[in-house]
Amino acid sequence: MGFQPAVIKLGGSVLERLHPSFFQGCGQLMEEGIHPVIVHGGGPEISRVQQRLGFTARFVDGLRVTDDSGMKTVEMVLAGRVNKRLVADLQAAGHAAVGLSGVDGGLLEVKQRTPALGWVGDITAVRPRLLVDLMNAGWIPVVASLGADPAGQRYNVNADTAAGAITRALKAERLIMVTDVPGIHKGDGKKVLPRVTPAEIQQMIQEETITGGMIPKVEAALEGLTGSVDEVIVTDGSQSDCLTQKGTRIVKEVATSGPVSDICAK
Repeated sequence: MGFQPAVIKLGGSVLERLHPSFFQGCGQLMEEGIHPVIVHGGGPEISRVQQRLGFTARFVDGLRVTDDSGMKTVEMVLAGRVNKRLVADLQAAGHAAVGLSGVDGGLLEVKQRTPALGWVGDITAVRPRLLVDLMNAGWIPVVASLGADPAGQRYNVNADTAAGAITRALKAERLIMVTDVPGIHKGDGKKVLPRVTPAEIQQMIQEETITGGMIPKVEAALEGLTGSVDEVIVTDGSQSDCLTQKGTRIVKEVATSGPVSDICAK
């Protein structure tokens, strides 16, 4: 590859409020030799569709219980409506994009987590060849967080987990988590931390300076900071220039902060 891949994880909570500059930002990264791979969920939209269909969403330990009928809705929303909307928006911004899911090309092989959750899968293998071929051909892959087991059963896969696994499989150095918050902040919510290390995050959680809904966000980011990944960037997708503003960098070692585009250009 004559470029450095970077995985961008789009949280379901920000999809409806994603700023148009996000799509221009993807092009800016490519101009700097950074090829984005977008991985997305779509939990809020799945819940809305299930509600319209008369189904009640059930969760166990924060994970959606996905039975047979629920899996049909998950596939329809993730691989259909959400995925194709993102592809269309990228193409409208002048970028070549292709939509797929973790089922395609055997990208994400999974196993059932527990029968109590239904068709919710844990990733057992990642085969990134299809993504590499698409990037080499100039396409931006847009991946819905679904997977399949060797028997062909499809599963709902946590999008944070999928993004982290794909990042490591591509040996990418950066994972950009586009969320509904401008970055990681302490309990008062007034100041975004430009740079933190995993040790500092754990200390702030213990001291309860990181609290509430911020905790699962930073825990998901920490999970991504393994293997080849040197830094995870948390940024707000509803803001202009969301791929080039500072956000928060979670780094393995302390380094000088800078805009996301500057970081990716290194």
